[in-house]
Amino acid sequence: LTDIQLAYDWVPAAMLDKTQRELLSPGCHGTYFDPTGRFAEQLANGVNPDQLPLLVEADESVVDQGDTAELSGNVKVTQGARLIGADVMRYDLDKQVASLLNSVTIRNPGLLIRGSRAEVSTTEYSAFFEDAMFVLHEAGLRGGADKIRQTSPTSIELRGGTFTSCEPGDNSWMLQGEKFAIDTASNKGEARNVQLKIGRVPVFYFPYLSFPVGDERQSGFLFPSLSYSDTAGLDFAQPYYLNLAPNYDLTVIPRYISKRGAMLELEARHLARSFSTLTDVAVLPNDRGGLDPDVERLINDGTLTEEQALPYKGESRWLGHLSQVGGTSDSAWQTLIDYTEVSDPDYFRDLGTTSFTAQSNTYLSQSLFAGYQYKNWRLSALAQDYQVLLYDVDDPYRRAPQINLNGGYQAGNFGLKMSHDLTRFDHADDQWRNGDTIIKGARLTTDYRVNWVNRRSWGFFVPEVGYQTLSYQLDEDTISEDADSAPTLAAGQGSIDMGLIFDNTGGRLLQTVEPRLYYLYRDFADHSELFNLTEDGQFVNFDTSERTFSYSQLYRDSRFAGHDRLDDANRLTIGLTSRWYSNESGREVFTASAGQIFYYDDRRVGIAAEVDTEDYSELAADIRFSLGEQTSIFASAIYDEENREFIRGSGGINFATENYRNMANLAYTYVKDRGQVTTNRGDVDQADLSFLTPLSKQWYLMGRGNYDFTNKQELETFLGFEYNNCCYRLRFLARRWLDSNIANLLDNEDALYDSGVFFEVQLKGLGSSGAQVDSILSDSIIGYREREKLLN
Repeated sequence: LTDIQLAYDWVPAAMLDKTQRELLSPGCHGTYFDPTGRFAEQLANGVNPDQLPLLVEADESVVDQGDTAELSGNVKVTQGARLIGADVMRYDLDKQVASLLNSVTIRNPGLLIRGSRAEVSTTEYSAFFEDAMFVLHEAGLRGGADKIRQTSPTSIELRGGTFTSCEPGDNSWMLQGEKFAIDTASNKGEARNVQLKIGRVPVFYFPYLSFPVGDERQSGFLFPSLSYSDTAGLDFAQPYYLNLAPNYDLTVIPRYISKRGAMLELEARHLARSFSTLTDVAVLPNDRGGLDPDVERLINDGTLTEEQALPYKGESRWLGHLSQVGGTSDSAWQTLIDYTEVSDPDYFRDLGTTSFTAQSNTYLSQSLFAGYQYKNWRLSALAQDYQVLLYDVDDPYRRAPQINLNGGYQAGNFGLKMSHDLTRFDHADDQWRNGDTIIKGARLTTDYRVNWVNRRSWGFFVPEVGYQTLSYQLDEDTISEDADSAPTLAAGQGSIDMGLIFDNTGGRLLQTVEPRLYYLYRDFADHSELFNLTEDGQFVNFDTSERTFSYSQLYRDSRFAGHDRLDDANRLTIGLTSRWYSNESGREVFTASAGQIFYYDDRRVGIAAEVDTEDYSELAADIRFSLGEQTSIFASAIYDEENREFIRGSGGINFATENYRNMANLAYTYVKDRGQVTTNRGDVDQADLSFLTPLSKQWYLMGRGNYDFTNKQELETFLGFEYNNCCYRLRFLARRWLDSNIANLLDNEDALYDSGVFFEVQLKGLGSSGAQVDSILSDSIIGYREREKLLN
């Protein structure tokens, strides 16, 4: 060990065993070792250190006239986990103050202080050091100061001090300030007149800074975020955290975007015994437009007008979000509020947020839910609307409200299921964008089923019978006078799902062969009363669409998603699955499945009035090959036998090492354009490659390429690197992506792209300079979120 490592209780990774090395933070070459850890059991059992025996060691000792005692040469005073050490100690018996000279050391659990000289009061348990350094072992922090005052076993004050989480000998970043106050008991630190230095260069000044020494929440300035892009310019945010009470807090985030203006974001959290609430608000009073050089060129050459390129210039832009979850694990009641609204569809694309993350980039949910469970029954109510974030797309119906009553009973292998759904479908408009009439009204559906589930190790046999009804009460002012405003439909059904499992144990793998038959019959219900309800020939369809055919569709009891159709059925599915299991671990190693549906009658019920006369479905196949817990190969395909062509397929590989240090993902997707969807894009034919790989212990390379073969264009490409050590973390990305907003306005393919450079700095123990890079990587590289959870 070097002198500096010994001084800071630093143990290199090479001296740690395998288990200890696995606990190191990524990029760290060692860890701080607290020798007082052997007293952890005493401290955990509540032993008072003052009641432990006091042991004194020294090479020489002299007592002068009974008032002063002087110890010299390897002086050590220990009391349990406490230690005082020096070359010379003079102890005033009257004042009970010890003066320490040369190689002064004071230890408490989790805290080490060294200095050239010190004075220690044994009655007040305080100490004063000059020219000193300190280590907080558990927090992984160290520092130094001209003067350090220890006011309690867990509290120190620094004058003219420094503070960093870097390894001993590495001062890549540090806080240097006039005064620090650190309390390991409350896990709180405060500093005044502080500079943040990167190397020797000051980059930020804080008149006051509050920082955590552990996981405890506390009021104070958080580390600011800083980024730059072509459309936004400089983006700076300085959060201030208010710990208002143990169960609620507020974060105030003033933010300045040089090409858009000043804005304010707020995040409030409240935790009660039976519910939790999160509120986000953001306001940009006057958007400057966010002009980047490419858009400016398009305006100057007349390709776009300023109104087209900068549609929000001079506008106020805002975000509001409320999320509340009510109920406990043992409560019969559950409630949920999930409401998000923004000023315009491009809010997240243009501004993003420093705290709130949208769950979808196509719509925002605005819902209120309440549910109650009583024995075998569950009653729930939902009111839901959406804000669509796409252009030229109709808003969906809102549910105002939807009431569900579901129940079930089990008697041996027999089961009874009862479902009831009453929904009012409303809309703010009277016509769709194409001018068609919007039909409004209420819908009641019921679904009763009885089944007998018989499963054995060699197979299963599950017959089921059921009866469904579909009723409407349509608003008469939205349909023709001669249309039926209260149509009612009903259909009975029966099904048999059965399969056998043959296995062959040999060697290291167990193989199974599993043939399966699924027969479904449902009566034809005449849907004619649901069609031609308006003068322009509209039909009822509140929330229903035909499912995209896939392997999972083989064994579904409906070809529709939604409840506006009772589909007729007389069909048989024949399928075969083979699995391979590891005899040692029981893990499923390989699965291959294929199947096809054979129809005995035409399907007379459709979303519109179309009839499907095919005698059999496409052939569906699915393959999964597991190479480990985080690595798999997958493929699926839909094959049209009649036309002898693949109409849909996907495949790829997801690879990751055990600790997600290496990751690679390759995916390919193909969907043939069969004219069923209105599009001018043709076939979907895309490949997506993403990866993260180490170049060394601390350097990582990452990238993504997403390409559209049909349109011969990139969808997104980026390449970047990460440097991660015990002290700080740097991430850099150069990115090019399709700008869907401008693309809709232009014919020039070269002008469809945005490009940018993203840089993020995380100083360990302080915070990050932004979340944009993290968001891009998490959305682009499968496994990246799991890696971040391990790192944090």
